Amino acid sequence: MTEKKNDPYIKGLSRRDYIQKVHELIQREGVKAISIRMIAREMGCSSASLYRHFESLTELLYYAELRTLTTYILRLNEGEKRWKNAWDTYMGVWDCYSREAFTHPEAYNLLFFEFTNEKLKDSILEYYNMFPEDIKGTSHIFWTMLKCADFMGRDYEMCKKCIREGVLSPENAKQLNRIACLLFKGYFTTVLKEGISPEEIDERSRMYTSDLELAVYTLASDLKGYKGEWRNKI
Repeated sequence: MTEKKNDPYIKGLSRRDYIQKVHELIQREGVKAISIRMIAREMGCSSASLYRHFESLTELLYYAELRTLTTYILRLNEGEKRWKNAWDTYMGVWDCYSREAFTHPEAYNLLFFEFTNEKLKDSILEYYNMFPEDIKGTSHIFWTMLKCADFMGRDYEMCKKCIREGVLSPENAKQLNRIACLLFKGYFTTVLKEGISPEEIDERSRMYTSDLELAVYTLASDLKGYKGEWRNKI
């Protein structure tokens, strides 16, 4: 769409401007408090201006919540420096993800479960083109995982790494993928519906990774020196 420079409804605002501002509003007010009128008032533009850039408020909120993934990515990058083998990586990724998801359940529900898979894939690609600083330094395997449109598909990217390294058979990979994702959804749904205090997040994440670790011990072809870090922390 061609935008007129002097159009009072546009005021030079870009999609990035809206995303940045709404992310700030979410941090300040909470996602449930955000409305079209609030955004227009904060940005000094008309409500109609938003619809020139986004299909709906929900779409804008989705993009704004993608900024929440920044701390998850930082956790992954730090973890990768410590992980020594495929199982360290597999369990480490789930540890990072569960901690962030339990910390920001509303955001992660919107990002990974409410939008369609194709919408997620296209949005993530566009978002990181607008905010390349949020993905800086991320390894290829994690970038590939984040771009995957399907929730179970993202875990299977990590399962494929285990297959390539000879520590998991293709058949067992399918079973582990199913167990990991369905188990997580059960934990996550409880947190989303019942809430969780900041003090409970570490324990809940360790409970999840401990349960998942039992499946790893059962299905792994070779543990490659994996020491069962999470199970022993409960």
